[in-house]
Amino acid sequence: MLGQGCGKTVLARGPCAEVTRCTCGHIHLALGPVTIRVEEEVLRAIGMTLLEAIQQLGPRAHASEDEVAPAVPGGLVTTGGWKQ
Repeated sequence: MLGQGCGKTVLARGPCAEVTRCTCGHIHLALGPVTIRVEEEVLRAIGMTLLEAIQQLGPRAHASEDEVAPAVPGGLVTTGGWKQ
């Protein structure tokens, strides 16, 4: 129907990304101004690939257990919720 969209539920939200699930079943991975629509299994595969890459990078030299807000490119530290 024209004008009737899907309802979305936020699965995860961070300073540079947001993941939502549509009532139609699609997963929306928003990275800044870009949104990628994938199926659940594709999202899981992307997650595994990202985890592997992070493990290969090793620990961050300046990371501490008390760090709350992750650093983003450009040296900025963000706090608060997702902003589009």
